[in-house]
Amino acid sequence: MSDSTGPLAHPRKWTLRPVDKESAEKLSRELNVPPLMGKLLAQRGIQDPDEARKFLDAPLAGLHDPFLMKGMEEAVSHLLGPIRNRRPIGVYGDYDVDGISATALLCRFFSQVGVRTPYYIPNRLDEGYGLHRKGLEKLKEAGCDTVVTVDCGISAHSAAREAEQMGLRLIITDHHRPPDELPPSVAVLNPGQMGCEYPFRGLSGVGVAFKLITALRRRLHEGGFTASLPNLKQHLDLVALGTVADVVPLRDENHIFVRHGLEILSPPEVAEGGFETLDRRKAGIRALQAAANLKAGALNVGHISFMIAPRLNAAGRVGEASFGVELLTADDEGEARSRAEVLEEWNRQRQNLQQLAWEEAKALMETSGVDARDEAIVLASDKWHPGVVGIVAAKLVEEYHQPSVLIHLKDGVGKGSVRSAMGLHVYDALEHCSDLLIQFGGHKGAAGLKVVEEKIDAFRGRFREVIRGMKKTGADERELLLDDRVDFSEMDVPLLEQLEGMAPFGEENPRPVFCASRVEVAGTPGAVGREREHLKMNLRQFRDEREAIGFGMGALLKEPERLKGKLDVAFSPGLNRWRGNTRVQLELRAIRPAGG
Repeated sequence: MSDSTGPLAHPRKWTLRPVDKESAEKLSRELNVPPLMGKLLAQRGIQDPDEARKFLDAPLAGLHDPFLMKGMEEAVSHLLGPIRNRRPIGVYGDYDVDGISATALLCRFFSQVGVRTPYYIPNRLDEGYGLHRKGLEKLKEAGCDTVVTVDCGISAHSAAREAEQMGLRLIITDHHRPPDELPPSVAVLNPGQMGCEYPFRGLSGVGVAFKLITALRRRLHEGGFTASLPNLKQHLDLVALGTVADVVPLRDENHIFVRHGLEILSPPEVAEGGFETLDRRKAGIRALQAAANLKAGALNVGHISFMIAPRLNAAGRVGEASFGVELLTADDEGEARSRAEVLEEWNRQRQNLQQLAWEEAKALMETSGVDARDEAIVLASDKWHPGVVGIVAAKLVEEYHQPSVLIHLKDGVGKGSVRSAMGLHVYDALEHCSDLLIQFGGHKGAAGLKVVEEKIDAFRGRFREVIRGMKKTGADERELLLDDRVDFSEMDVPLLEQLEGMAPFGEENPRPVFCASRVEVAGTPGAVGREREHLKMNLRQFRDEREAIGFGMGALLKEPERLKGKLDVAFSPGLNRWRGNTRVQLELRAIRPAGG
């Protein structure tokens, strides 16, 4: 499984990333790493050698002091009361992987310090995203006087006032863009709020929740709390799940969270002598990985994005999101297996519903006169299952390279999902359409909206107009960014082992992509995969030969002329480890005639 976002079949142009040569040379010299490594670090905005060491080592000691976050002192001071008095603390989460993992994280922590933790996740179809009175009432009935929101609540002024009227004390933890005026609460934890001097603003919802329990644990320890306090490192698996699934920048603290979280998430490998490495996975995660057929070996970001996260998300899309929390908090192996089986079935249902919606969306584009060359795609229908519109919007982006909005209609109201393309900020675009919308929320890459059906045409026109203006200064998604031009002779095991130190790769820390020129196919290329969808072949440049695989590029075998003669190939290098042997393998990103 690859960390990459897949091949670019027809990129318009190949462009070298800019780099500060002076910074690159300084990093290479002071870190004693190859010049190529220094260049890659500088291209990712890392200029200081100390910052580079922290990035490469990803030490837990590199995490920031949680009390630097605005509102943390107030939140912790309040929560110490119910913890010491053994009063239940409610958790109100969201139905995506970030919200599910954040809810599970707080439930596990509060349980470990002896506090009962009722929780509530809204139903995507009946309630939709955010803080609602129904959930608050449920938590009040469960005996809670204090409720902590995770991954939601930052714009919930009405619900927050209702919480006050019920006698609930609200602590809001969120990472979505804050409004100018914050909802009434005991405290708001959001690194993006005005006046917050926290050093890193890119946390996910579960990342903010982790900072809260880090601060709580410190205060409990300083106060001589008699119960045993948990080692929070054991919960970085949950933090990694939500962080990767929410596609936040894998820089700074997120890079540390995911590096250590992946170690915990990885199934144990059988070492020499037949002994397995230590298995630190939670019962629910172990069962989920077994259902997904993830066996021994190190996990990467791709495994979370394409295999684990969709199964957890299926709970919120076609089932009950609370089922995902139950799975992640399960300690009994049998209970975990039964819940993982249910999630697996829901995921199959989600795949079927997604395929139907995808086919209907493409048909609607043809019959309604929507042109893929339009500034943005905005489609609406009452036929789609609302739980899959976000996924299908993302597929439209992948297929047509345009920002896309898919809206599910019911009773004269549309609920839609928005996905970005070309690095455009779709939340900003929606702000320019706010007078046409009932409500909206989200961030740069993805957002949600609610709109009256008769205003959809006006919204479509306005949204396209705004996107058109943004594109004048935006980059084209079909531009393939290359880190450097290299020869195959440079791609050896020692160098690639050093490049692995930059992992995990993801948002704002892309996997390196290189270009090699005047390459030719050695031997006969073939197709691999269940549906023969992947291209596998050997490539030769001068005297050096490398094995290459192109995920999703099997169709090129039907165009053999594209694989003849001298070629330029764009690829991400990696190491293929199998039965004690390590060899270089190139993951193809694009192919063109040499000098094209």
